[in-house]
Amino acid sequence: NHAKFKPSDSATFTPSGQSHTVSYGSGAVTIVLGSDTLRIQSITVTNQELGLSQDEPTQPFYFADFDGILGMAFPSLAVGGMATALEGMLEQNQLAEPVFSFYLSR
Repeated sequence: NHAKFKPSDSATFTPSGQSHTVSYGSGAVTIVLGSDTLRIQSITVTNQELGLSQDEPTQPFYFADFDGILGMAFPSLAVGGMATALEGMLEQNQLAEPVFSFYLSR
């Protein structure tokens, strides 16, 4: 019941062939790793590593009001040692400082 990323529709997606299981407090998700171009407004990061959900439990992911997760964890917590989105932005000089924030609204 979610929008899905289709790797075959992306001209820049490259699969890595590796898979991992990511454990959350509410369950675990099996992901396959790859890389693609990440764009958030005016920020563009090429070859950003990402994980595509392959197998996930029904609860709570199926019923969640979101289509994916953008990991903003500390690098030491990243799956398989992959670079986080923030690291990719900094490495490719897309941010002036290693700072991000969120604005939540209804």
